[in-house]
Amino acid sequence: MKQLWFKRTNWTYSPIHPMGFIVTLMAILFMVPVTLATVHNTHSVSDNLYELFVYGTCTAFWWKWIADKTSAVRKY
Repeated sequence: MKQLWFKRTNWTYSPIHPMGFIVTLMAILFMVPVTLATVHNTHSVSDNLYELFVYGTCTAFWWKWIADKTSAVRKY
């Protein structure tokens, strides 16, 4: 039997298992120092956005991929 970590809700996923919460927390904890370093080292808002876009999209992609693979399959 497949262990479900996330539940699909409309356009996003909600963690329902402790491992789902851990994956979500790890994604957030990864982005906090990245954001702080970016804000500290850049000179303008556009620099912040350029720097954060790369890390933010990669982190969101991997989080969504894990959530999709560990959620219930929708039957249409």
